[in-house]
Amino acid sequence: MIKDVEAYLLSLETKGIKLGLDRTSALLKSCGSPHRKIKIIQIIGTNGKGSTSAILAKLLSLKYNVGLYTSPHLYSLRERIRFNGVPICPQFMKEFINKYSEDIKALDASFFETMTVMAVAYFRNQKADYAIMETGLGGKFDSVTACEASIFGISPISKDHAHILGDTITKIAEEKVAAISQESRVYSIEQKKSVSKLIYNRCMETSSKYISIKTDLSLQLALKGEHQKQNASLAFAIAKPLIKDVSSPEIKDCLLSINWHGRNQELSNRPKIIFDVAHNEDGFMSFLDFIEKLPIKNYKRKTLILSIQKTKILDNIYGEINKIFDKVIYSQTSEKHSMKFQNIKEHFTDIQYIESPSIAIQMVLSESNPDDFIGIVGTHYWGDSIKSFFNICFDNI
Repeated sequence: MIKDVEAYLLSLETKGIKLGLDRTSALLKSCGSPHRKIKIIQIIGTNGKGSTSAILAKLLSLKYNVGLYTSPHLYSLRERIRFNGVPICPQFMKEFINKYSEDIKALDASFFETMTVMAVAYFRNQKADYAIMETGLGGKFDSVTACEASIFGISPISKDHAHILGDTITKIAEEKVAAISQESRVYSIEQKKSVSKLIYNRCMETSSKYISIKTDLSLQLALKGEHQKQNASLAFAIAKPLIKDVSSPEIKDCLLSINWHGRNQELSNRPKIIFDVAHNEDGFMSFLDFIEKLPIKNYKRKTLILSIQKTKILDNIYGEINKIFDKVIYSQTSEKHSMKFQNIKEHFTDIQYIESPSIAIQMVLSESNPDDFIGIVGTHYWGDSIKSFFNICFDNI
């Protein structure tokens, strides 16, 4: 009997990232193939996958029972699997793991593979009409792809995880669009020309319908930042044919109610504190674009509290940060995953290292004035410290 389910699941992380669909497919089969009994929508891309998935789930919930699978989490593993907006029931997690632990062991399934199958099993158990599944890494060999979606949404594709997916935008896009299955519907936001061509070719290969989406800049959202209008445009395009009989006022209210944590999230007004999980170049540029429009120049002192994962390449961002911020405080939010201070300090004009994320936040706030700006960015691993320091619950969306 496994009592501490979260500890058991996290122990599977030691297996690392495993690409390939065989283990996930076999584990799905062991669970009675729940993916064949619900309609699955897969979201692929680089940036905006989580936001697009969350917006789409909220829109579809106006009419249907909806499962939402995203990653990573900010505080609890339960945040990754939601039904009608509510995190997965701990009792289901316990029963699932104890029932299938031998299968997981025999298949040598990874953390993400196990979480993916548990998500689909939970959605089936809850009688979900639709399950929105955010791709974890790539697409071709990502475990979500084993769930055989019939509808795909493609958020902007750019460089990230180059050490795994390839060092060019073409190689990365090829890995991602390979997830598209036969005779599916494929919705894509505006992409670089070379990426659009790859999507089109893949749709031709698979006899799929390709729908290109333009960003509706007139959309009104609770989520902040112009890039969120792009994500919302994609989500709405997917949802539109499925919620035809939902009124425009209901849809408008829905878009104004969505709360997706860690996306230009305001934690305080005086001083202005913004938390964003930007972790690659495009993500950082969206964050910097957002704060420029505040405008950030109106604030007296500007401090960035930063933590970056060791696999990230942000060479084009450091100079922009130096231009905007008076000081950078660097912290290691994860002993295993964070970039070492000595590998980043040379990129900044004024930088200080504080190992503990909580102490870093506490120190900056203790020295701040009401007319200062503080940004907390770089990774989802800020979640623990932000939850405890600002007393925020990440459950509600």
